[in-house]
Amino acid sequence: MQEIQKQIASLRNELKRYSNSERAVQEKRYLKSPFKFFGVSLPLTDKIAKEFRKTNIDASQGHILELMRRLWDSEYHDEKRLGLRILQFYPEHLNISVMPVLEKMLMQSPTWDLVDDISIHLVGTVLEKDKKALKYLKKWSGSENFWMRRASLISQILLFRQDKGDKKLFFDSAERMLQEKEFFIRKAIGWGIREISKADPEGAFQFLMKIRDKASGLTLKEGAKRLPQTKRDSIYKKRKV
Repeated sequence: MQEIQKQIASLRNELKRYSNSERAVQEKRYLKSPFKFFGVSLPLTDKIAKEFRKTNIDASQGHILELMRRLWDSEYHDEKRLGLRILQFYPEHLNISVMPVLEKMLMQSPTWDLVDDISIHLVGTVLEKDKKALKYLKKWSGSENFWMRRASLISQILLFRQDKGDKKLFFDSAERMLQEKEFFIRKAIGWGIREISKADPEGAFQFLMKIRDKASGLTLKEGAKRLPQTKRDSIYKKRKV
C-alpha cells in the first residue's frame, strides 16, 4: 500500500499544480458541495487521469479500486472526482463485482456531478457488459434518496444513444416518478427520453404522448428536444393544463 500512498501524493501534487482559487470558490458555490476544492477543471482532471493510466497500464483491479477508495475518502471534491475518472480509464476493471462499491459511493454523493459521473460512465459501462446489473437500477428507483432515483434513470444514457439498454425499465421507473417535484428527477426523466429519441424517436414520442398530462413541463421540454417540430406540437397541443 506504500505504492498507493506515493501515487496519491503525486496525484495531489498534480491537482495543486493546476489549482485555481477563483474557480474553486465558484465551483463550490455552483455545486453546493460540502467539500473543499482545488478548482481544477474537468479537462485537466481527465489529463491527470489519462497520464496515470499510461504509466500504470497493468494496474490490477484491486489496486485501482483501493486507489479510488482513498481518493473518494478525501476532503477535496477534486480528488473524489479524479478517483472516478481514473477508474473510468480502466474499463476492463468495471464489471458487476464493483456494483456494491459504486452503489455505496452513489449513496454518499451529495452533488449531481459525482452522481452523474458514477451513473453514466461507471455503472453504464457495467450495464453494457452485464444485464444482471439492471437489478440495481430497479432497487434504486424505489430509494428514499432522490440521488439514487436519479441514478436509476440516467445510468443507461449512453446505452440509449446506441439503441441499447432496457427501455421498458426506464419507462416504468420514469412513469412512477412523474409526480415528483425534485428538479433533478424531472430533468433526468426528460434527459433519458431525449437520449432514447436519438435512436428510437417513435418510442420516445409515444411515451411522451402517454405521459403528457402528468409530466412536468421541464420533463416534456427536455424529452421532446430532438423530435421533429410536428411531433413536439402534438405533445404540447393536446396537453391538459
